[in-house]
Amino acid sequence: MNDLKIKKRHSWQLFSKQDFFELIKFRDLLFTLIKRDVSVVYKQSVIGFGWAVIKPVVQMVIFTFLFTYIAKVQMDDDTIPYTVFNFVALVPFTYFSSALTASTGSLISNEAFITKVYFPRLIIPLVPIIAKLVDFGIAMIVLGFMLFYYHQTQPGSININSNILFLPILIILLMMFSFGISLWFSALAIQYRDLNQIVTFLAQFMMYAAPIVWPFSRLKEISSTLETATGVSGIANVFENIYSFFPLTGIIEGFRTCLIGGNSYSEMPWNLIVNGTIMSLFLLISGIYFFRSKESIFADVA
Repeated sequence: MNDLKIKKRHSWQLFSKQDFFELIKFRDLLFTLIKRDVSVVYKQSVIGFGWAVIKPVVQMVIFTFLFTYIAKVQMDDDTIPYTVFNFVALVPFTYFSSALTASTGSLISNEAFITKVYFPRLIIPLVPIIAKLVDFGIAMIVLGFMLFYYHQTQPGSININSNILFLPILIILLMMFSFGISLWFSALAIQYRDLNQIVTFLAQFMMYAAPIVWPFSRLKEISSTLETATGVSGIANVFENIYSFFPLTGIIEGFRTCLIGGNSYSEMPWNLIVNGTIMSLFLLISGIYFFRSKESIFADVA
């Protein structure tokens, strides 16, 4: 039997080549935990994988009723059905919300595991990020049927074009953002258990802060109104640039451009995507560093 040597990591070390090979070495464990997470969620469930569809569909119905018939949100393009406009955004957000919630509490739910066996601890918060792709894939299939239906009934409303080739990039960005922020919260949650409750409220706040139920153009109108009211020139551009670093903005607007198209979503919002990528990379790199710095106390406080 080969002896496993665990060397002390210096505080300045982030993610070495040895760490990468260690993750590959424990890939069987990663796949086993992913399979467990997927099966446990739907084990002895009557509806099963249907829950992956029910949540975004119910939210879509509620939002469509509230913001179409009560709040009367105006769309940039009246030919785009609000149900499609909303559901295209809810699919990636539902993945982000569920992955963030599950990943935040992952260390706590696996505390007996991490106190007895050695393995790369990064695997634990990574498992929900990958496992929730199953729900995301099912919701995307439903979205595909919805897009096909509206394209057949309202041909001018949905125009899927070559922009759909950029969809995998947006999915990678979505996973990167989810994993980066989850590393921060999972490392903190094992020491401060109240954070699990805070994350639930934070996810709801992000749902309304992101352009899910309202078009991004409304932000431009609000910022222009703010500029006029304050008399400060350029404040609208500053406000929009700051908001563009919120990764979900570029992801959601990118999803709409890839899947809806039309006059309002004809060009990829690369400025939003690039700024969102910068923020996601920052969260991922700093999250790995912070997670590594707290790794030594996981077994003590679990």
